[in-house]
Amino acid sequence: MLEMLRTRRCLFSRPFGLQLWSVLFWAALSPCSGAEPRTFSVGVEDYPNFLPYSSCVKGQYSGLGRDILDAFAHERGYVFRYEVYPLKRRDRLFVEGRLDFSFPDNPNWVADLKKKVSIAYAPMLEFTDGVLLNASDRGKGVAHLKVLGIPLGFTPYPYQQLMMAGALRVEESQQYDALYEQLIMRRVDGAYMNTRIARHYWSRLHPDRKTALVYDANLPHASGYWYLSSIKYSSIIDEFKRYLAAHRQDVDELKKRYGFDAAEDE
Repeated sequence: MLEMLRTRRCLFSRPFGLQLWSVLFWAALSPCSGAEPRTFSVGVEDYPNFLPYSSCVKGQYSGLGRDILDAFAHERGYVFRYEVYPLKRRDRLFVEGRLDFSFPDNPNWVADLKKKVSIAYAPMLEFTDGVLLNASDRGKGVAHLKVLGIPLGFTPYPYQQLMMAGALRVEESQQYDALYEQLIMRRVDGAYMNTRIARHYWSRLHPDRKTALVYDANLPHASGYWYLSSIKYSSIIDEFKRYLAAHRQDVDELKKRYGFDAAEDE
């Protein structure tokens, strides 16, 4: 008891100024102290028609990807500042270290550009890129494809050998609607695109039209994930992986809100 009284007397005999300094010091370290949150730049693409993944209209970036990233940032006390660029410029700025994060990214994309840097990745959203056809052309095989339509900026990786051999010509379209019409009018033999994006825009551009376009899973296609990536902040990439695992139900609810359900083509 005597020792306890001595301890109490010692604690309360500190100079008031020192006690106040200690309170202010720990308050400054508290996440609730009102200190400025850590802000990070996220390089994103300027494509307007990438829903449900993303959309960029008049400089405003939105979509499922952003909603997931913002939910993570809010929980961790971060702020993500989305910087919109054309795809090739975004990739270059990221590799140069002028962007903190990149979304979407994938270890297989622009691999030559990224070979000299170490990049941490977190798998985020599934994708399948494949060929849409007129329904009557499904099952005709690769030999049917002479002209392949693609959205502007897309790279049909599974068809590069055919392109290099001169057996396949590619035509780019800036708008999905124009690409659909080219396919329906048979100006192209197939359209290579993200199947979820294709389904999203087809259902909204032509809600009353019976589906005339189908995905042929027997043709060469690519499947995988859209990743969040970083050269500078591998620890935050690890945090994000843990967040996705712990908040699977919340992420699934966001996916449902955007119609990002299990794709019929996977």
